[in-house]
Amino acid sequence: MANNSTESTARGRRAPKGVLPRLIRTVFSFYPVLLPITLVCILINAVVSSIPSVFMQNAIAVVEDTFESGDWASASGTIFTLLALLVTLYAISLLANVLYTQLMAVITQGTLAKLRKKMFDHMQDLPIRYFDTHNHGDIMSFYTNDIDTLRQLISQSLPQLTISAVTLVSVFCIMVYYSIWLAMVVLCGVVVMFFTARYVSGHSSRYFLQQQITIAKTEGFMEEMMNGQKVVKVFCHEDKAIEEFNELNENLYHSANRANTFSLVAMPVNGQLANLSYVVCAIVGGMLALSGATGLTLGKLASFL
Repeated sequence: MANNSTESTARGRRAPKGVLPRLIRTVFSFYPVLLPITLVCILINAVVSSIPSVFMQNAIAVVEDTFESGDWASASGTIFTLLALLVTLYAISLLANVLYTQLMAVITQGTLAKLRKKMFDHMQDLPIRYFDTHNHGDIMSFYTNDIDTLRQLISQSLPQLTISAVTLVSVFCIMVYYSIWLAMVVLCGVVVMFFTARYVSGHSSRYFLQQQITIAKTEGFMEEMMNGQKVVKVFCHEDKAIEEFNELNENLYHSANRANTFSLVAMPVNGQLANLSYVVCAIVGGMLALSGATGLTLGKLASFL
């Protein structure tokens, strides 16, 4: 029970700037060959995912021209050629997707194992004072909760961030090519979604940080009470231990509840804003297509939407 002298650890402070680039450099140092291969597969998957809109515009253009001429026989060959090329690209994208997900599984679990080993080796050189002034459960949570938190970041968040960035650039270029006015409408919607997501994620990250702190304190308290059970009973400390545990458990409940409340509300809010942006684009695009002033056709509008 002597380990209760420290109320909190460095975990209570926000991570300094540059942690994400440092993590990426660390993963690259562990896997200097597999990581570039995985990145290439992610880029292929992201670029191909933005191509179907171009094929849709070409297919609709062929149908429009054929509808006026009535020569459906000649149109079928063009449609099947576009379809075969699209299927080929999708097959390449599927292979790249399977390959990068399998490689990311190897990279993620290998990185976590190497980080745990580096942390363990580093702790062997720490003075005894460190272990006397930190809860045992708090120290163990570095190996369990904190390291495991990186798993989702490495395996899902970083690849998805790369895919989203490449897709965003590709799709934006296609949108500007189709109609710069509709692209401006979309940008206005993106700005609104950005500030909304920033507000929600700001509150969510604060409570997730508090959740990690509370988990460490709760684990440390439980570990000490279980190991020092004889001392607790000798000094009749059961009621006080239960009271302290209930307080820690209640704090963990509130921080986890608030963190997940903000994180779970982000997707529905952004989804509704995206639907609203879609409706506005459809209305504005229909008006531009009917006016004929911007050269926006039905095929381009359908592909844009």
